[in-house]
Amino acid sequence: MKPILFGLILLCLITSAIHSEPIDPEKVQLLSEGWEYYDVQGNRFRNILPGVGLTNQGFEIPIQGYYKIQIEYPLTQASGSQGIFLDRIQSADKVYFNDKLIGKTGELNPYSPAWFQSRLYKIPLEWIERGKTNTIRIEIECREFGFHCGIFRSIPKLGDFDELKDALIQEDALQLVLIVLFLGVFLQQSISYSLNRHSRASIFLSLSAFLFVFWRLPLLHKMHYMDFSFALLSRSFFFSQSVFPVCILYFLYALFRKKTGWAAKTILKLSLLIGFLNLLELNSTQRVALVYLWEGVLFFQSILLVPIFYSELRKKVMEAWIMVGGVGLLAIFAIIDIVLDNLTGKNMFLSQYGFFALLISGAVSISYQNARAHSEIKKLNSTLEAKVDQRTAELKKQNRILHEELEMAANLQTRLIPQLDGRIHRLSVNSVYIPVDQVGGDFLDYYILNDQKVMFILCDVLGHGVASALVSSMLKISFLELSRKMDEPAKILSELNNRMFQVLEKNFISAFVCLYDLEKEEFRYSIAGHPPPVLIREDPGEPEFLKGRGMILGMVKSIEPETYTVALKTGDRFFFYTDGVTEALSPEREMFGDKRLLEVLKNNFSRNPRNLNEEILSTVRSFSSSKIPDDLTYLTVDIL
Repeated sequence: MKPILFGLILLCLITSAIHSEPIDPEKVQLLSEGWEYYDVQGNRFRNILPGVGLTNQGFEIPIQGYYKIQIEYPLTQASGSQGIFLDRIQSADKVYFNDKLIGKTGELNPYSPAWFQSRLYKIPLEWIERGKTNTIRIEIECREFGFHCGIFRSIPKLGDFDELKDALIQEDALQLVLIVLFLGVFLQQSISYSLNRHSRASIFLSLSAFLFVFWRLPLLHKMHYMDFSFALLSRSFFFSQSVFPVCILYFLYALFRKKTGWAAKTILKLSLLIGFLNLLELNSTQRVALVYLWEGVLFFQSILLVPIFYSELRKKVMEAWIMVGGVGLLAIFAIIDIVLDNLTGKNMFLSQYGFFALLISGAVSISYQNARAHSEIKKLNSTLEAKVDQRTAELKKQNRILHEELEMAANLQTRLIPQLDGRIHRLSVNSVYIPVDQVGGDFLDYYILNDQKVMFILCDVLGHGVASALVSSMLKISFLELSRKMDEPAKILSELNNRMFQVLEKNFISAFVCLYDLEKEEFRYSIAGHPPPVLIREDPGEPEFLKGRGMILGMVKSIEPETYTVALKTGDRFFFYTDGVTEALSPEREMFGDKRLLEVLKNNFSRNPRNLNEEILSTVRSFSSSKIPDDLTYLTVDIL
């Protein structure tokens, strides 16, 4: 609350300094007596009181007529420029000195009001008749219901023009100080929002300060002498007046992180609608009707404050107490203004100090909220390092366990997948298995049925890692079991599909099963979505892909793969592989492809299976120049 008190004390000091020099009675006098009023029918009314609205003296709207006073020019030192200050008149006027027009505000015909603009008119010295009776006549017209009409705000002052003007400048200076203070709040909150985009409360408080500035600017006396139309000033005044409390409410909702219910949304949207309607070109009656409608809506807006503060005060939230203090000061000043305005028409504009207190309260609340958040973050940071260390230790432990388990799985998989190199009966074989991770999804195995029959299986499980390795283990168990019972590759694939379909969800399998029947000199094979094998014969020495592709395992419940038969010859070479070989990528994202594979097989036909496989691995790695993206598994079989 200290910034609020400091701001108010500062304003009081400024106010006292501005009004430290009262108007010199030797140069300016009050015209409080001797006034008459004539209505449009010519009726004369004596002892009319200036500074009191005509409606408070028994007249009814619409009002049209003129004030008149006769004076002997009062001042002995009337050597400088002279003038008359009428404050604000409702609603349009023409002022004559000795039947000569010295000024007007608004228009009488056609009627065009300018009800909140001040009237200070200059009287040429040559028009003053010294030692004689001078006449001041003020024609007025007022059509707005609910207005006081006429010279309602203060008693007219007559005398030295510069003295009168200085008094108005002093009044404007106080308003300008307030405007500068509100602009300071606007800039401070705008910067705060730009630094913290999540602080919606700051932007609404900033908008409130900005709107207040455009609410008060039209009331400056200086605006009466600048080239601004009353229509423009009134639009700025009433728009800002209507939208200002809406921004204050949105600020409170944002500050306390509350949601607007349907009732609040309706009231706020209606206020915004009234504000935007005030930007339209309206006549005075329509403008005043909108003012009365806004005052009614303002009552319901004040009711919205109750649920906002009630819950926060029950929680003993400090920001709520700070804002209640600001709202309380505003309410006190506003009530005084309303009472004075309704009873006398002399609004002291004390509510502007209340608004300043409210905005300072808002700024303090945001600062307090940010400070509390900073304190909470500091407390969290004090324990965060320990929590991070603890969590890091736990993660390291879990990572170590996982790494050990992966190493165990990798060792187990290495034992499950045989490293073939040498002879099996009349077959010279060599295999290569390189998983992309510690454990892979490729699977290679063989089974010797008897001294004339050898069966091989090569699979590629979709993906790699622990899940794929687990599927590979299941395949090995199933293959070894089935190969003891049957020697037909197609039947083995069909049965593997039946078993895998029941447990697979997305780890589909491409597979290849083949049987070397050395007694019949036949090579029988079946394919389930796997790359076909490559056959190379001494004559003509050109590698060729064998036919067949088939449906992958685990996709559908039942498959019927086909078995293909090839006659064996001594010197034949078979090459089986997974797609990790042909899909290896170069730095330019080019695939190794079938063509390069066939070229390597052709150029190295004279080499034994081990040397051939080493050359293939070297060629693929040189082509990739980086880590191979998939498991790499292949097998070379020569017929001896």
